[in-house]
Amino acid sequence: MLHYMRVERLLLAKISVGQVRHFADPTSLISTYVKGALRTDPVNVLPKSKYGGINTVTLLTGSNLIGKQGAKFVNALLQSTQVPVESQNIDAGHTDDYFNSVLRNRAAVHVDIVCDAEQKQKAMKMNNDLDLYLFKTHTRSFPGFNCRFPDVDIQIIGQNNTGIYSELEYSPVKGVVEAISVCTEETNKKYLNGAFASAVQADRKRVTLVNKAREWPVVDGALVDCAKSIHDEYKDDLELEFMEMEDCIVRLITEPQHFDCIFASDRYATFLATICSGICGGATLFSAVEMGDSHAVFKPLQTKLSLTNYPMLSPYGIVSTIVDLFAYLGHDRCAESLWCELIRTMDEGIKTKEFGGNDTGEYVICNIVNQLRCRGLKSN
Repeated sequence: MLHYMRVERLLLAKISVGQVRHFADPTSLISTYVKGALRTDPVNVLPKSKYGGINTVTLLTGSNLIGKQGAKFVNALLQSTQVPVESQNIDAGHTDDYFNSVLRNRAAVHVDIVCDAEQKQKAMKMNNDLDLYLFKTHTRSFPGFNCRFPDVDIQIIGQNNTGIYSELEYSPVKGVVEAISVCTEETNKKYLNGAFASAVQADRKRVTLVNKAREWPVVDGALVDCAKSIHDEYKDDLELEFMEMEDCIVRLITEPQHFDCIFASDRYATFLATICSGICGGATLFSAVEMGDSHAVFKPLQTKLSLTNYPMLSPYGIVSTIVDLFAYLGHDRCAESLWCELIRTMDEGIKTKEFGGNDTGEYVICNIVNQLRCRGLKSN
């Protein structure tokens, strides 16, 4: 006779405003608590914080050198571009203030490196509470910046806040721990609808859905089936192919030019972003955004991947982050001008030491800021 493990009934415990977590029955001595809480209610969307034509965005900084330096770079770029955007600085330790600020402002820039377990857990809770279900990053090759292959241009659009990152785990009996990856048809459809729409908007032609359906035929197979169904609406604009994770890694390392746009669940998206950025010169060159229907958090890819082996924030990732922010807020011309200035510094050989140059990050930012100010004076 088979003996099934007995799982105690779960109780709900409210531990803070807006945060509900599941705890195991306190009468059980062999059960631990379940950490995560899946989002079921819509996000409370407040009116846009735009007064007198000026957008306010949240700027999450830190008390360490990287956080202070990142805030300095961001504020310098916002002032020099003369874009009607102001920042509201929030220290990384003030979690509730940060959440309320992003909820009100709808857009945020995160420049602090999050590396310890507690801070990463807070970041995942933020993704859940604001329903930031898309993760996007755009990696490409820049001549002279450690790119191993020419003409690489890959847009990654990943799932961001479901599945394995729900943090659902518990111990049904002593000595046994189970981690649960929860995926639903609703979240898959929501992610894929947003991903396909973003790919079309970015003028992509081919989408590669990376999966491990051979090993996970139910979980990954559900995402594959959902993609096939939704792709019918976009078949005139996008070609869709499916690729196993192992095959994708081999193809990325040997022939990255094959890829145009990559879709992946949150189980693989961050890992693939690390590989793509490494192929294209390093994560310090690029930016990332976590976004939902009404809110978005912009950050250097270096921050998204929690890379702590760099003593400083890269100016390239910061500039790319602000370019993405401007485009999101509808300041397309300003985004284009800032991006052109970044490309100009690269073409002129202005490089930091990690890319074989002798310039500091401050010099790169100052060079861009001075050129933007000169443009402003000429236009006046």
